[in-house]
Amino acid sequence: MLNRRWDQLIILGLFLVLSTACSTAPYRYESLENFGLKQRAVTKQQDAIQVRASVPSMEEAEQILGFPIYKRGIQPVWLEITNNSPNRARFVHVSVDREYFSPLEVAYMHKKQFSKQGWQDMERHLMDTAMPRLIPAGETRSGFIYTHANTGTKSFNVDVFYSGTGKPVYEEFTFFVNVPGFVPDHATVDWKNLYDKDSIRDVSIEQLRTELRELPCCTTNREGSGQGQPVNIVLVANGIEVLQTMLRAGWSETSYEKDDNYLNNVNYLFGRPPDAVFRKSRGRSTLTTDRNELSLWLTPLRNDGTGVWMAQIKHAIGQRYKINEIFFGAAQDPDIDDGRNFLLQNLWYSQTLLAVAYSDTGLAVPVSNPKLDFNNNAFFTDGGRIVMWLSGDPVALQDVKNFDWDKQATIRSKEQ
Repeated sequence: MLNRRWDQLIILGLFLVLSTACSTAPYRYESLENFGLKQRAVTKQQDAIQVRASVPSMEEAEQILGFPIYKRGIQPVWLEITNNSPNRARFVHVSVDREYFSPLEVAYMHKKQFSKQGWQDMERHLMDTAMPRLIPAGETRSGFIYTHANTGTKSFNVDVFYSGTGKPVYEEFTFFVNVPGFVPDHATVDWKNLYDKDSIRDVSIEQLRTELRELPCCTTNREGSGQGQPVNIVLVANGIEVLQTMLRAGWSETSYEKDDNYLNNVNYLFGRPPDAVFRKSRGRSTLTTDRNELSLWLTPLRNDGTGVWMAQIKHAIGQRYKINEIFFGAAQDPDIDDGRNFLLQNLWYSQTLLAVAYSDTGLAVPVSNPKLDFNNNAFFTDGGRIVMWLSGDPVALQDVKNFDWDKQATIRSKEQ
C-alpha cells in the first residue's frame, strides 16, 4: 500500500514538472519582412481589385508564426487585397478553403507550448496578422488565412465582392502558388530533350485516333522483360494545363525518391518511369489505403500542337501506409476500368474537360480470366481507352464535346 502511494506521488510530481516546463515558454516570432514571402507573391488583377498571394514553406511558417503549424496539417496562405473601387469590398474566406481554420482556433491548438501570457500574446498576434473580411474603398489589406495543408503547388480561389455602378460585382481569382522546399517529380524532367525533334509528330484528331493503335498497350518493368498493366487513359493538353487541371480536380503532386526500390517497382513506358505522378485520397487523411495514383508519360505525338499524354491509374485498397511509403507495395483494385472512369467523372465535374472520346485500342482482359502484372497484381479491363482533351478555363458540364469514335466494349457483361 505504501509503495503504491509513493508511485502515485512520483507520477504526480513528474506531471507537475512536465506541465510547468511546458507552460513557462514565452511566445516569440520573426517579422514577415525577414522573409521573401511578399517578394515572390503571385499578383492578379480584375477591374478594381488586385490580389497578391504567397505561401510560406514549412520552415518559414514556423519562424513567422512561432510554432510548427504544418505539423497540425494547417497551411497559412498570405493574401494582400487592394480595393481600387469607390465602395467597400468583402473578401470571402471560404473561397480559399471551405473548412478554413480561424486564428483563435489555431492559437488554441498550440497553447500548451507557451505560458498563459505567451498564449495570450499568440492569440493577439494571430488576430492582428489575419486577413480581414472588409477592405475599405481605395485601401489595401493583407494577412493570413489558415487552410488545410497539401503537398506541392497550392491551388485555391479568392473571391471578392464589392458594389459597382448600381449592382454588386463579384470577382473570382484562381491561384497556383509554388511552395518553397517541395520539388515535384515533374520538375526534375528534362522536357526539352525527352524526344529528338525528328521523332515528334503533329497529328489531327482523326490521325490521333489511328495513331493510338500504334502506341504501347501496357507498361513494363525496368528491364522491359515483364508486362505491366494496360495504359487506358490519354490526355491532350499542354504541361501547365495538365498541372492546373489535376490541382483543380483535387489531386496532389508527388516527390518520390528515385532510388533502386522505386525504380525496380515502378511501371515503365517508352523506356522510362513516369514523367509525372499525382495522388488523390478520399477525404483528407494521408494514412488511408483508399488512394488513387495517376502516372503520366508524354508521348512523341502532338495534336494540333498540343501535348498527348498516356496515363494509368492504380487504386490502393489493401494496406495502410504513410505518405512517403512507396505506393506499389499496397494491394490494388483489379478493376482498372473503374479508375479510368473515375478520372473521367472527376475531370468532368471539375469543369476542366473540353472533349472526350472512347477508343477500343487497348488490351481486353475478361474478368473471368484476369492477368497478373510484373508485380503480381491481378487486373481485368474491357480494353477501352478514354481520350480527354483538357481545358485551362472552366467548361460547363453540358458543353463538353463527345467525339463519336468507338462504342464502349461489352466484354465485362459478356464474361461475368
